Amino acid sequence: MNAGRNLFILILVCGLVVTHAMAQQNTVSNTSSAHQKLVDRWLGGITTDVPNKCGLPAVAEAMMHRNQLSPREEESLAKVLTRPATQKSITAGSFRIHYDTVGMNAPAMLDSSHTRIEGTADRYADSVAAIVNYALRFERDSLGYPVPPSDNGTGGGPEYDIYIQELSSLYGSTTPESPINNKPAGGTFTSYILIDNDFMFVSPDSNKGLPALRVTLAHELHHAIQMGNYGFWSGEIYFYEMTSVWMEDAVFTQVNDYYQYLRSSQGQFQRSEASFTSNNFIMYSRGIWCHYLAKKYGRESIKRCWEEIRSARPFLAIDAALSSAPFSVSLRNAFIEWNIWNYYTAGRSESVHFYPEGRYYPLMTPTRIDFTPPSRTVSNIVYPFGSRYYEVTSSRQNLSLIVLNVNSTLAQSDNANAQSFSLLLNTTKVDDSYKPTSAQIFVKTDVADPTNWYLKDLMGAVASELPFPNPFYVDGQSILQFPLLSSFQISGSLTIFSTSMDLIYAENQASSFLSQLGTHVLKWNGRNMDNKVVGSGVYIYVIVTPTQTIKGKIAVLRK
Repeated sequence: MNAGRNLFILILVCGLVVTHAMAQQNTVSNTSSAHQKLVDRWLGGITTDVPNKCGLPAVAEAMMHRNQLSPREEESLAKVLTRPATQKSITAGSFRIHYDTVGMNAPAMLDSSHTRIEGTADRYADSVAAIVNYALRFERDSLGYPVPPSDNGTGGGPEYDIYIQELSSLYGSTTPESPINNKPAGGTFTSYILIDNDFMFVSPDSNKGLPALRVTLAHELHHAIQMGNYGFWSGEIYFYEMTSVWMEDAVFTQVNDYYQYLRSSQGQFQRSEASFTSNNFIMYSRGIWCHYLAKKYGRESIKRCWEEIRSARPFLAIDAALSSAPFSVSLRNAFIEWNIWNYYTAGRSESVHFYPEGRYYPLMTPTRIDFTPPSRTVSNIVYPFGSRYYEVTSSRQNLSLIVLNVNSTLAQSDNANAQSFSLLLNTTKVDDSYKPTSAQIFVKTDVADPTNWYLKDLMGAVASELPFPNPFYVDGQSILQFPLLSSFQISGSLTIFSTSMDLIYAENQASSFLSQLGTHVLKWNGRNMDNKVVGSGVYIYVIVTPTQTIKGKIAVLRK
């Protein structure tokens, strides 16, 4: 009798376990597919060649256009906005980690062959706790950001909640939940984070498992900080992603998961014509915008942008932050310079050290033009605050150009259309609107609103570390110019030495803008410290500015 009863109980228990596991599998399939439906809607038919980094853009887009969702999309959004039910949770420091120990959602560590080690759910959760607490200390103590706000116990306690789920090919997502300050636009929200349970889908293999977990937690934690303390502008998510992708590398610089987005067919190096304010997939690759800001102006410049976001939309906030002291540069001019930096990657980065990791970035993909004298016209489109790169091949000399649309008014518009332009090339200077180039070809952008466009000779930029004219025929009146690769005014010291290192000339100068090259320069009239014209010979020059040191030689010929 007892044996039969025990057998019945055993069968019942086994049945419950199987039923539970099947339910878990269905829950996972539904959760994963719910995210995927929103991601598909957000991508709008674009096929990506790398995994989707974060679910926030898709969730934000769906929330903003909720009245336009189909019934299935509305159902998916409702599922995504609902916290998962899990079997277990642990608390560590400022966080509560929610996870399952059995079923499809159960997390697992990976072995050396990147295969799941079953029965390691607790170890994985402990890893999450250790990593996210480290990321919080870094973002709070080293970078000065506030912590995410409390959700008043919604997840079971005052700690910030992280849920481990099977997310298929999605790294993670931060979900806005309850409004804090109730602002109609740009308000703050409590939130919670979802992360994948094993990161087996990640490439390369060296980033599978814990490396991907590290950068995901740094990324999503910063989203929680952004929307909890500064504001959530759901229609302008691009700067949220730019900053969070940068934050991955700031906290865990050895992982470099962001490289794959730079190499993507939908990334900045192949789709630079897309608007800077685009909320599309390209924004992941534009994490390098924050690498530019951090290198050029310091990490504080990024935090200053977020402080301005408390009261202004991201585009205006970035402009306000950069325009203030000590940065004192408009977003327009910073955008121009950033696009120049984007040309100097891979092998080109050896001559001008811009991005700290620029040698690992791909080269910009240009439009190639064969130029046969005397003239040629090429027409194309660029979105507001977008750019196009051209490689011009001619019998004279090859030429690299960049055309930028810097219309800030249109860049702030919702769904701004692409703007047309024509690039005119000629062997003669037809009129004063044509700019000379390093290839002895004159160029012009033919547009309706020329003040909102910028044309740069990038081969001239390559040579911009070289003064011109060289040799310099000195008469006391002619001017030798030293380009600085800067589109805005900066101060620098210019020092000239003889080859025996005798001091010939030294002066601190404010740079002057040279319109034909589109860059600022320092100048020397060929006179020494006694205001006498120097003699013929070879001289050594040293230029020091807040952002660069340039050294070289010049040949001087006395007239």
